[in-house]
Amino acid sequence: MNLPGNTQLPFFAYGLFKPGQLCYFRIKDFVESTSPAEINGYLKERDGIPLLIIAENHLKIKGVLIRFKSNYENEAYKRIVEIEPDKVYKWDECTIAENLKVNLLIGNRPERGSKDFDGESWNGTNDLLFSTALEEIEDILKNNTNCDWSCKPLLRLQMAYVLLWSGLERYASLRYYLGKPNKTGQSIYKDKILKIAEEEVFAKSLKNHIKQTRKVYSSDELETCTLDPDNPKKSIEYYYQVRSNSVHRGKTIFDDFKTLQFSLHELLAIFKDLLNDAWNS
Repeated sequence: MNLPGNTQLPFFAYGLFKPGQLCYFRIKDFVESTSPAEINGYLKERDGIPLLIIAENHLKIKGVLIRFKSNYENEAYKRIVEIEPDKVYKWDECTIAENLKVNLLIGNRPERGSKDFDGESWNGTNDLLFSTALEEIEDILKNNTNCDWSCKPLLRLQMAYVLLWSGLERYASLRYYLGKPNKTGQSIYKDKILKIAEEEVFAKSLKNHIKQTRKVYSSDELETCTLDPDNPKKSIEYYYQVRSNSVHRGKTIFDDFKTLQFSLHELLAIFKDLLNDAWNS
């Protein structure tokens, strides 16, 4: 995706790049000031991503006017472009209050695969995978503390763990890169999930919630994955392998139950720390 035609213009953010949203960290260091702003139009949403359609005689869509520091405008817009694939957005210029011209990202083919968004202000904290889903996972953990031969508690933990990973994958997709994996054949795991391990908050949270190492084995290649509070990359690989084992392999009831129970408690707490840090940025 190319830079906007005039990088000296301020940026109107209504979605992921607003302060307190998942992508604000990308441009935060280059921001001179922010202030509330509005634009005529309406919103649609596709895969958790807001799409703005500019239109007169519609709602006033609430957003944030972001002015970048002098001489850092190009770098700031490059940070935005790094995550915005052409299939999702395209650049536009628009005049808002007091005849101020701004750059903004509008939906590219917004009618395709999208749904109407009911409201004037989009907020990623309302995503079901970041809110209601986590409450449901907590309930499952509280109500399934022991395993039995019916396997129902194990199956419930497996469902909860896959749901938790759906949230983590949504988080990674929205925070790091909205498009498909960069390289042919590269999975979301290699392209996005491993980036979670690079976050300082993940490393700190890992040490707070993990006090000992554990190991699991892949069911197909018999490789060892180790949970290590001092090694974020190995730890995210461990948690992902637990997910893969839950989905694909036969069940060894009581061992799998304990592994899932520990992993679900830990990773849920870590994910909450990641989200809280993003929302408070």
